[in-house]
Amino acid sequence: MSEYLLEMRNITKEFPGVRALENVTFQVRKGEIHALVGENGAGKSTLMKILSGFYPYGTYTGDIVLDGQVQKFDRIRDSEHAGIAIIYQELALVKQMTIAENIFLGSELCKGKGVIN
Repeated sequence: MSEYLLEMRNITKEFPGVRALENVTFQVRKGEIHALVGENGAGKSTLMKILSGFYPYGTYTGDIVLDGQVQKFDRIRDSEHAGIAIIYQELALVKQMTIAENIFLGSELCKGKGVIN
């Protein structure tokens, strides 16, 4: 078993004319909480978009390793099925809903064709 629950190893992401990330490694052990902080343009959102599957496998170099297994997320749904969820700071809230309801909006627990309340 790996020492890390999650590893992003040697991640590099380029856009036309811009290298957004270069050889970035990010590691999280079970039970740890991390915050990504930095200036605008530092690559925080790009790194999280890679982790979430927003940027599909093959559009960057490096590896995402979850529970010791290399992941190749091609879309956001793939990372969600693996247990990864990203909550963005720019989240637009529905004022009539609780924080928890807003976080899970669109991902409510379902049984059959109904929503569990």
